[in-house]
Amino acid sequence: MHPPLKCGSLLDGAHTAIGPQKGLVLLKKDSQNIIFKTLEAGENMPTHHHDGGDVLVVVLVGELTITQEETSVEVQAGDYVIFPAGAPHSLACRQAARIVIYR
Repeated sequence: MHPPLKCGSLLDGAHTAIGPQKGLVLLKKDSQNIIFKTLEAGENMPTHHHDGGDVLVVVLVGELTITQEETSVEVQAGDYVIFPAGAPHSLACRQAARIVIYR
């Protein structure tokens, strides 16, 4: 028998959210993860990097300033950013946000 089906809403949908949504790992397989994160306005993610592959960030809701080394971009719902493996980057949340990270 397989584990039970998991479903939920990452936005304000009709389905109940799965567990806490501050940093929820939706899928972990081999060395890759799909992570859902919520950020409050004014919250920051300090400069960090990820070895082993590129990182995709998709903005579902909100507005963020994303910086890679010396370059900053303003992103909002519907935008995405791809960081090359090992590139130092940081996030600053301007408006409460929900993002999906694939790394």
